Amino acid sequence: MVTSGHFWLPVAADGARARHAFRGRRWEGERVSEAVCGQTLPLAQPSEMDWITFKTCDECWRLLLVEAGISPEAVNAYVSEGG
Repeated sequence: MVTSGHFWLPVAADGARARHAFRGRRWEGERVSEAVCGQTLPLAQPSEMDWITFKTCDECWRLLLVEAGISPEAVNAYVSEGG
């Protein structure tokens, strides 16, 4: 199901630190939300360093590509070729 948008937010939960995608236009201060990857995560205002140092959730990224009709394998091949 494709919705009207998503936003990314760095999240630190259970020792893991990653930028996750969430449904909606932007974070509205919710304390908890379900990420595109299906994890229910606590949300908080991230720091500048969180945006820089947290890696992107691979599953959120992959699911959004599939929803957009883009093959994750094609993107990986393009990136590995230096694209």
